[in-house]
Amino acid sequence: MSTPAVLLGVDIVAADRLAKAAERGGETFDRVMGGGGPTFSVKESFIKAVGGRPPGFTWHDFQETGNAPSGWAGRLLDEAAAELITSTGLALPGRAVFTVSGASRKAALVRLPPHEGLVSGAARWGHGSGLFVSLAIVFVRRKGNQ
Repeated sequence: MSTPAVLLGVDIVAADRLAKAAERGGETFDRVMGGGGPTFSVKESFIKAVGGRPPGFTWHDFQETGNAPSGWAGRLLDEAAAELITSTGLALPGRAVFTVSGASRKAALVRLPPHEGLVSGAARWGHGSGLFVSLAIVFVRRKGNQ
């Protein structure tokens, strides 16, 4: 079995900057982001993982579907998170699994080797010291592999 290919993205943003964006975006920001700052930062880390906002992008390209990644994806995410925790000094207690759809799914498939399966994502995040920090991975979940 070959090693799965993974895309990685990190977002570190000042909390006051997110507060200003929420003020400017108002109801639209709240409706699209739901969870506020952490959600925005997590979705930004996914955008970085897939290589930017492709034509046709929407914030709904990344939707949370579960609590924690399992198998190799969970181990990889935890290993990468350990390095980010060390470098920022912040815990990353938030964790979830995401679907990657729409234009972002297409962008991810351009960067990943050809595989059949569901394009998935997993993220860890946390905040403190005036920062939001998030880490995301994007991968193809093949049947029988998690």
